[in-house]
Amino acid sequence: MQTKVVPVRIDKATLNKLDKMVKSGLFKSRNEAFNTAIKAGIKNFDLWTDIINISDSYDEDYDKEVSLRLGNALDKFLLERDRY
Repeated sequence: MQTKVVPVRIDKATLNKLDKMVKSGLFKSRNEAFNTAIKAGIKNFDLWTDIINISDSYDEDYDKEVSLRLGNALDKFLLERDRY
């Protein structure tokens, strides 16, 4: 896999946490720690992207159309069954 060197600014608290992980032996180097943290973050980002894509595909017009077709039928249904 080809890699690139990228200058990054990081806050001291985060850097200290990563350095502690390296010092404890969890990672061999800062580079490995950074790569692992970034990959974990990207996995979470992929989940957020999926959620955004799903919400973008929501069709508000269809929802309104169904609501208009049903009218107050759902309300009547729920009232008949003492659920409303």
